[in-house]
Amino acid sequence: MNKIFASAALVTVLAAAPAAFAIQPSAIPETGTFNKAPVGSTVTIESTGKFGDRYQNYFRVGEDGKLDFVDQVRESND
Repeated sequence: MNKIFASAALVTVLAAAPAAFAIQPSAIPETGTFNKAPVGSTVTIESTGKFGDRYQNYFRVGEDGKLDFVDQVRESND
């Protein structure tokens, strides 16, 4: 019985591990609110990381006018 419990605990820890090491977005700019943008529309904001990498940040306008972060894409330096 103890082996089954230990195996189940190990599987649970290993399943949660990828979430702990997920890539964290960087260079996300501080945003305000939008009054004239339609709710649900997408806004793109360019930013630069601390090492000079340029990023495209995609946000969706929420019902309260605040921008909700959706995705981030690093631009190629080539």
